[in-house]
Amino acid sequence: MSESLSIYSSIPFVVLLLLIALMPLALPKFWDKNKNKAIATAIVSLPILIYLLLNFKVELVHNIKDYISFIILLASLFIVSGGILMKGDLRATPAVNAIFLAIGAVIANVIGTTGASMLLIRPLLKTNSERKFTAHIPVFFIFLVSNIGGCLTPLGDPPLFLGYLRGVPFTWTLTLWPEWLVLLVIILIVFYIWDKMAYARESKESLVRDIESIEPLGVSGKINFLFLA
Repeated sequence: MSESLSIYSSIPFVVLLLLIALMPLALPKFWDKNKNKAIATAIVSLPILIYLLLNFKVELVHNIKDYISFIILLASLFIVSGGILMKGDLRATPAVNAIFLAIGAVIANVIGTTGASMLLIRPLLKTNSERKFTAHIPVFFIFLVSNIGGCLTPLGDPPLFLGYLRGVPFTWTLTLWPEWLVLLVIILIVFYIWDKMAYARESKESLVRDIESIEPLGVSGKINFLFLA
């Protein structure tokens, strides 16, 4: 279907992006209401929807089925992982943070990037709550756990799941493990060096609070692991 669509069919999408970028600045009170956002999105989307229904009805229905499967996977991982709470406060050293990211990148292939992100972001932020220079940590978390980590299985990354639905063998993505490992190691090294420099800037008071606040990791909502399986 993409080969038959005119370049002009992308105009509604471009307009929508412009609305998202400009409306908060031009009409902040209007754009602050979700109802107005929904109305604007519907108005912009309606022309292309009518065009697709008139010219590509069969292809549109097929793509909607794939999209529904995609959303169901995302929603289930988000909801179930949100029911698992990892509690605790480890010492926020660069090594501990790097281990957090490495573990997240691995389990993202089993429970998905969404599931791994929901599961680990809270204890990671809690662990680093006593430190001041931590703005880089969520950024690397997004790189490694929320994106790169899940590239080895269709369960790991929802776009790969779409590929699986369209006939890509389930185990094909496992052949990417050398590239995955190299990229993982490189980014972890960069993160460790960055976090090491940030850790050296922390005040003694922050480091003392970090040590005094240590709390063993614990998990509540374990029943949800069965649903993830």
